[in-house]
Amino acid sequence: MTKNSYYIFSNTGGINDIAEQKIHVKMKEYGWQEVHHREEASLIFCIGGDGALLRLIRRSKFPKAAIVGINTGHLGFFQEIPVESLDEFFEKFEKKDYRIQDYIGISVDIYGEEGLIRNCVAINEVVIKGRGERLMHLGLKIGGQDVTRFSGDGVLICTPAGSTAYNYSLGGAIVDPDVDMLQITPMAPVNNSAYRSLASSIIMPTKTSIEIIPEISQKGGVPNDVLVVEDGGTVAEGIITKVVVRVAEDRAHIVRFSGYNFWDKVRDKIIG
Repeated sequence: MTKNSYYIFSNTGGINDIAEQKIHVKMKEYGWQEVHHREEASLIFCIGGDGALLRLIRRSKFPKAAIVGINTGHLGFFQEIPVESLDEFFEKFEKKDYRIQDYIGISVDIYGEEGLIRNCVAINEVVIKGRGERLMHLGLKIGGQDVTRFSGDGVLICTPAGSTAYNYSLGGAIVDPDVDMLQITPMAPVNNSAYRSLASSIIMPTKTSIEIIPEISQKGGVPNDVLVVEDGGTVAEGIITKVVVRVAEDRAHIVRFSGYNFWDKVRDKIIG
């Protein structure tokens, strides 16, 4: 990492190019050097929507550099700074009128019949569900202890950052990103005379591991056909015997300026 160096992560075209050019001009005025590798930068500008920020963090495997989010998308929940407010941003940046907010991620180990299939890291959430309309039967362990058996569409495990996304649409709780925790939220749980399932979210401390174990099918003794979805993208499918989720070692570091308030975002972007 080179001191006073910056990198721009952006799609080309339109308003993104305008924002990028403005950043180059200002950072040159401040004596900062542009670098062409994210690993060398001490500050990363991410231009785009929330999806761009998630891609940056995943591709960089949680960069050590602080990230400034410039919003050119629609929702802009993570991306704090609208393009039209770039001048205001640079005034605050020059005065060091900002703080760094850390976001946790979740490390996901996916196992098949032969052992570990892959490891991935999610920013928002990981979902374990059945293919198509198939009812899932899952065992849940927390800290190595059997907790419950779940029947339904699947389960979602999210970070505080992900609490406002898919988790919220499932009825999960919104959590301030300054709180270190993981949330387990059921997806369409089945509760009847045959099945008793987790019906509401569980909040877990970050030091606790979570295991989701697909149960053996009654037909042929084959594990259920499972999909594992990370931040909206499928990362594993087929015969999955176990998924182990824990907090990732690294964190994302997002620049927040004075006046930023998470609950203002919730009110403006979600509640309305």
